[in-house]
Amino acid sequence: MHQLNLKTLEGYIQSLVSSIEELDIELISGFSEIIHAKRISGNNVFIAGNGGSATTASHFATDIGVGGLNRTKPVKAISLCDNSAVITASANDNGYDSIFSNQLMTLSNPGDLLIVITASGNSMNLIRAIEACKSLGVEVYSLTGFDGGKVKKLTNGRNIHISTPVGSYGIVEDLHLSICHMITECLRVE
Repeated sequence: MHQLNLKTLEGYIQSLVSSIEELDIELISGFSEIIHAKRISGNNVFIAGNGGSATTASHFATDIGVGGLNRTKPVKAISLCDNSAVITASANDNGYDSIFSNQLMTLSNPGDLLIVITASGNSMNLIRAIEACKSLGVEVYSLTGFDGGKVKKLTNGRNIHISTPVGSYGIVEDLHLSICHMITECLRVE
């Protein structure tokens, strides 16, 4: 069993390093500039995801929001994953697919930004949130994995993609959180 574990761990590390080497730092830098512009304009930055990506959304909102309180103009970052009462009420009343779009319809203003974090890119609640943003005048950017799914197509040109085999959640989630940390570092020097 020990040898099997070692091979598993070595394979994971190789996949992680390979994915890190494929990161497009120009895209990450550009994305940090978009968030910086929202900070300067005073617009909200909403972040959403499911499962592990929900925890990344919460973590990222904390890093760029609360972590920015020492600035004269912090990022107004809001994770749409954090209010369990709102999420369960929306799911109960309108279906789980509406949990993010309902919040955006209530909270967003034209010029705000939605960041969608997803491994598969096919969660209907994220797709509906993106679709709602079109009528609300909210910009959308995404972090995707696997083949990117529908989210990558809907956010074409405003996407950072981690190409992995379907099911490689750990690699995708590790890289998404690393990208969020890189963006946070960029915002700290701006």
